[in-house]
Amino acid sequence: MAFIPETVTRKPEVLLVYTQRMIRGRTFEMIENLGILTLAAQLNASGFDAKAYTGITTDAVKTIEEMKDRLFAVCFYCDFDNRSAVAAIITFLKKHYHFYIVLGGPQTLHMTEDDLDIYQADGILKGEGEESLLTWLGAKVRGEDVLVPGEIRKSQNADYVYLEDFSKYELPRNEDVFNYQERPLLSVITARGCPYRCAFCFEGGNSKNLRMRTAEAVLGEIETRLNNSQRPRYLFFCDDTFTTNPVRLQQILAGLRTLRKKYDFVWFCEGHPGFLVKHPALIREMIDSGMVRMQIGMESGVDDVLKAYGKQASPADIKRVVEICYAEGLPQLTGNYIIGGAFETAATLAETTKTVLALLDLAPGMLDISTTFIMPLPGTQIYNHPEKFGIVLEDRECLTNLEDFPVNHTQALSLPEICMGRSRFITAVSNKMKEQFEKGLIPQERIKADFNLAFNYGIAAGYLKFIYAKDAIMVAYYKKLIEYRGLLKDWHELSEEERNTWIIHKIPDFSMLDLNTLSQTEVDILSYSGRFTSIEMAEKFNVSTGDLKKLLLKMSDRHLILFSAFI
Repeated sequence: MAFIPETVTRKPEVLLVYTQRMIRGRTFEMIENLGILTLAAQLNASGFDAKAYTGITTDAVKTIEEMKDRLFAVCFYCDFDNRSAVAAIITFLKKHYHFYIVLGGPQTLHMTEDDLDIYQADGILKGEGEESLLTWLGAKVRGEDVLVPGEIRKSQNADYVYLEDFSKYELPRNEDVFNYQERPLLSVITARGCPYRCAFCFEGGNSKNLRMRTAEAVLGEIETRLNNSQRPRYLFFCDDTFTTNPVRLQQILAGLRTLRKKYDFVWFCEGHPGFLVKHPALIREMIDSGMVRMQIGMESGVDDVLKAYGKQASPADIKRVVEICYAEGLPQLTGNYIIGGAFETAATLAETTKTVLALLDLAPGMLDISTTFIMPLPGTQIYNHPEKFGIVLEDRECLTNLEDFPVNHTQALSLPEICMGRSRFITAVSNKMKEQFEKGLIPQERIKADFNLAFNYGIAAGYLKFIYAKDAIMVAYYKKLIEYRGLLKDWHELSEEERNTWIIHKIPDFSMLDLNTLSQTEVDILSYSGRFTSIEMAEKFNVSTGDLKKLLLKMSDRHLILFSAFI
């Protein structure tokens, strides 16, 4: 394009954008988009100045407008959720600004030449773009017209590009994130593709054969990125297939154990319940190497529904994984249930709810349950043949959906009934969690572990977000306990000598307390805290040391006091 200034082409500036039509704080903003981050690394290694940007649509457009005079190209990552948003933004940009616009991402798999008119991008590149995007942009810098693999042109639809050898490409770099500020989460992907064929899953319905990175390559990337970090990190293994190969998994686990001797990090992965019940000992190995949170596919509490989805796991498998994880001390296990999915009826909803409540009873404080509606993703069996699952798609393209209202109904349930079913399910789960907490069924060590993960690694699970965090006294208590680890202890951590010699410290301000719930002795202990040991307090208030220690145990369990060797 003649309108691109020469100064822009000397070190062409490229912005790679992943944007969604959602409110702030949704998952897509929390998890790094490794696709655009990896592309930025390839471009920067070849003379470009590329940044990866993730944000909601309005912020994305504002950022582009601020950079408009120096941009050589804007490249959009397009998936099923953001198609209409991306199309609208590109239409706006083409009317007002002069830089190249390229479209890529998983949704391009199903694009044809008709989409050239819909999206109006200068180029639509289908597939994994480490090579094709660099070639396309390089040709534009030189003023050449080059047809690259995967590029859609009029009367010439292209095949989706799959890459095999990932080791030859540049690793993603945190510093390539636009306005990068270090956060706890650090995303890593260990494989592309999926061997499973779940009826609702885009990856399973569309991907090529599973292509796994070697354990050495994965660990090398992790160490490189951890070495550039300045804080504790939460590694987030993004791929669905982390536990597919037991030999490679054990190699990665061994490497993670070694890395944790040098770096402060914990990690998350997705695990397949069908795999894990066959290899239960691996769960212990995973926890020992730093896994603190895992997600398994739950989807439904009805065996026939799971079979219809092609899950290759049963409710009994899921129950067994929950039991093992709880027994082994995994802090958090999360799972999602599809509401209004295959053959959903009032009876299946009731059965799923019953199943989930039973799982919560098995593992108080561990499970983090979420829900979704069916998303008819292109290429999936549910998109192609919804009738085979008893599903009627009211909005096949999901143009009316922000993931908060169903786009389908079933033969037995209407849209409002599915919506109400989800609401009742969430209420039942929430009430069970509250009941467990109020009855003291959640072990203190689990509560403490959740606060530790939140304060040190930015991991906030359901129990913490919806129950613990509502108690300001509890939050203040664990914040102090974790911040001054070892310097402050609760009653249960103290040795018998420390119970006699350590100083009692008040945690909440009096303004946070309802004094009517405290005895006069408790008020006096709090008033004189920070100066006396338990023995000195007993003498001061003329009570036996045994009675005072019982009271201190009670106050410690109510998160009112901690203990320190120092005044």
